[in-house]
Amino acid sequence: MNLSNLLKDPVDIPFLLVYVTGVLVMVYSAMQFVHGAIYKEKKALIHGIKTFLLAVLLLAPRLIYQRVRVDGSDYLKIIKTSVNATGLINDSSASYDEQLEERQLEALAERLSAAGYRTDILNGSLSSNSETGVQMLSAVKAASSDSDDADIILISAYLDSSDADAVFLDTSKIAILESAAKRLSAMDTSAEIRFLISRDLYKGQNAAEEYLSNLSSDEKNRILFELSIDLRKSDEYPGFEAATANGKATPLSEALISSIRKMTGQKTELKRSTETEYIVYHVNDIPSVLLIRNLPEDSSTKNAPQVPDAEQLSDTAAIIGNILSDACSKNSTAFTTSIRSIDKNNIGSGSFVKKSYPKSVSVMKISEELGVKLTETGMKAQDGTDIYSGNLYLLTFDSPSEVFLHINDEGLRRITVNTKDLSRSKEELTQILKNLFGEPEENDDVLIWTDEEYGSKYHLSETDSSDAFENSVSEGYTLYITKIHD
Repeated sequence: MNLSNLLKDPVDIPFLLVYVTGVLVMVYSAMQFVHGAIYKEKKALIHGIKTFLLAVLLLAPRLIYQRVRVDGSDYLKIIKTSVNATGLINDSSASYDEQLEERQLEALAERLSAAGYRTDILNGSLSSNSETGVQMLSAVKAASSDSDDADIILISAYLDSSDADAVFLDTSKIAILESAAKRLSAMDTSAEIRFLISRDLYKGQNAAEEYLSNLSSDEKNRILFELSIDLRKSDEYPGFEAATANGKATPLSEALISSIRKMTGQKTELKRSTETEYIVYHVNDIPSVLLIRNLPEDSSTKNAPQVPDAEQLSDTAAIIGNILSDACSKNSTAFTTSIRSIDKNNIGSGSFVKKSYPKSVSVMKISEELGVKLTETGMKAQDGTDIYSGNLYLLTFDSPSEVFLHINDEGLRRITVNTKDLSRSKEELTQILKNLFGEPEENDDVLIWTDEEYGSKYHLSETDSSDAFENSVSEGYTLYITKIHD
């Protein structure tokens, strides 16, 4: 028996021990029957019957548990069917391009529609920055109560058929979400489930922006959470990863990590990531989390290198199914309450800890790079840049700090920290910066620390009393961050 498979479900261990005991008792019972039959000993036959009944009692609990337990094996059949259907379209395509993605979305829409989902393919182009249009398949399972105020849960992934490896991962994503959707289709759910699969060069971010822009305020307020799925090939980091936009744990990320452990036995540490479409939902005040599945380089079937091995994908589908079951069952009140109670300072807060200075030009993309919700202040700095407010985790602080981003047509010019919000003196902050970056250089009474690794400079100075903006956000001293080359 494979130990890793056993550890996937620790609950099964005591059942297994009892089961093994039952097997041994069954062997002993058979020996008693043989002995009684050969030597015509009635006592041995009676003992054999008794031990046989005991063996049945010992074997039954695990057999029943295996029957009712849901794990990756419950998704295998649907995944194999999906991989075959997707593979037929891949094989008939002459190249890896947008037309292949469109055909896959249309075919998937037909299959999910047949499974009872309300499907729609949305088309659009977000802005002049988009090199191509975006497309999204929406497959909706209504709440069992069909209530207009039911919670909404979003499960999303993006397609990128740019080369053979990308097509392999696209096939895998489709199979995972299709299997999760079809398993869910026959269940009663207290929430409305929306599976979203986009065709987007920007890892689903433009499609997510387009999708949210078309939702009503009521729909946005009803969204309980969003879960994004991303697949990668990596022998260096096999298995699963969980991520939030700022790397901070929430009840949602904890639920995902718990689901990974329950379905696979893998312990997962939370990481930070601002990739894929989930970052768009985060900066729009929607609790979101990213599930990453790192597939081995040899995760294809033996006879077909571009066909995913279904068993490599089934655990991912089981993780999604488990978290949806927890969120949508009749006993989901505690789960939904914990999601609704997520600290508002965390939702929409980004992180600038060990983070490269943003390279984007537009406000929206700067927001997504940092994972921070930005709000227009209507103010301008002395140099004419527009000022936006947000919250970022900085340096070694345990809570997010209010910051003001100075943005013009060339991008992010400066991040000014509201030192009134830091609850730290200039001397304390100086020591923190020294501990992180060493001794500063001094220029016109301004202390400057350089973070060479991530391309930023931290400036600490007395507040300029002639600058109205600095006076409004400073506690006697000013802290701001710029690019190294500014």
